[in-house]
Amino acid sequence: MAVRAWRLYQRILISHPWKTQTLTVGTLVATGDVITQQLIEKKGTKHDVTRTVRMGVVGLCLGPILRAWYLTLDKVVVASSRPKLDGLKKMLLDQALFAPVCIGFFYCVSEMLSGKTFSQCKETLKERYVETLIANYKLWPAAQIVNFTFVPLEHRVGFVQIVAIFWNTYLAWMVNKPSELEQARLDQEKKKQKPL
Repeated sequence: MAVRAWRLYQRILISHPWKTQTLTVGTLVATGDVITQQLIEKKGTKHDVTRTVRMGVVGLCLGPILRAWYLTLDKVVVASSRPKLDGLKKMLLDQALFAPVCIGFFYCVSEMLSGKTFSQCKETLKERYVETLIANYKLWPAAQIVNFTFVPLEHRVGFVQIVAIFWNTYLAWMVNKPSELEQARLDQEKKKQKPL
């Protein structure tokens, strides 16, 4: 069954790469949010479906950007007789140029879709951006070396999104956890509610 589904996915991917990869990214970012809400936040039946849909929309915005980026990287770093060096060059460009911008984009789109103002978005970035970028550098350089060295271009977005299930879970948690001020307010409310 899984093999048949994979073959069907590959046929659709070949005939509609932009649509397929965009929908895949949207689905997997939403999946990351489901994992976050169910396994990390343990929301159970109080699952925030609107938040999951919002995260899926963020993924739909990222899908075409990811595909365009990988196509651009293949034009900038022309294949040579040294695929490992080519993979290293692509990874360095990806992590130096794309990752910092993509993380900022992710936070801004997520915050704006949740109804926050631009100044609130800036506060969230100030509070969480560096931590997220450092976490990115712990995961993505190794994954991207594998991706750019061994994975064919038409499967790179898919490979990245398989790895990104874990990353999307982390991002969904980071973008949706209470800010330091919100957490302080929640802690104060809990203290008031405790019986003496």
